[in-house]
Amino acid sequence: MNPDAIRLIHISDVHFGREDRAALEQLGSFTRRVRPDAVIFAGDITQKGRHSEFAAAREWLDNLEFPVIAAPGNHDTPLINMTARMLKPFARYTRYMDGMDCVDRLVELRGGAVRIVAINSARGVQGRLNWADGVIDIEDLETALALLAGGREDAWRLLICHHPLHEPGLSQVSVQTKRGTDALRLCVRAHVDAILTGHIHDAFAHAITNTRRPMVQMGSGTLSTRLRGTAPSFCVLQMENGRLTQDVVSIELAGLTVRRNHDSSVGAPPQSDGTPLPAPR
Repeated sequence: MNPDAIRLIHISDVHFGREDRAALEQLGSFTRRVRPDAVIFAGDITQKGRHSEFAAAREWLDNLEFPVIAAPGNHDTPLINMTARMLKPFARYTRYMDGMDCVDRLVELRGGAVRIVAINSARGVQGRLNWADGVIDIEDLETALALLAGGREDAWRLLICHHPLHEPGLSQVSVQTKRGTDALRLCVRAHVDAILTGHIHDAFAHAITNTRRPMVQMGSGTLSTRLRGTAPSFCVLQMENGRLTQDVVSIELAGLTVRRNHDSSVGAPPQSDGTPLPAPR
């Protein structure tokens, strides 16, 4: 790893309450070795939105000793207390992630070389059976994109949201994000370089083609015991000289394994399905 490159650790779906403690220890050791500019936490911080889960998450994040940039997920609302879930679904998240929450807040790294903002794609309740699915509020997205638009022309512009805007080919769960396609088009127009997500528990790099310049939707794996298709994992993003790479770090019984999953300098890799951006309706 080039020590001069901008480096981010991308995690998601730790689900405190069902967290994998051994995996978290491995991540902590890795983070101290590579010394990233920041840690991106793309939602599902807790399992049931309990105070105790958020408190445990905050204690662990504070001990990382690196800046943390967070967004909420669908599990970050109270599961049991329906009154709180309906009236103030993200009050606990806001309380415990104070100073780390990046929803509607611009974060700049390396003197503005990287600009990051998040939107909340989760809902406490919604008018469909699967409350876990994502919803994009277009006005919220436009506000976030306006924040990203300023600054240096060559800045990397990153958007965080828990739910993928378009379902990646390897997903083992259905991803039905309302207004996701419209959101992708807006991100293309705003010259977003990468959309950092989670939710499906398996890391991916999903290149969006037919755009005016390369854009990629990336997802991190889980660091919980709620595994799907792959081992616990997280991602390392590096940016230098106009090149963006994603490495997936898997936590196996024998130790850590690393594979390059995306490299913007060589186009969409085999792991990406290279889905074209759908034509406007």
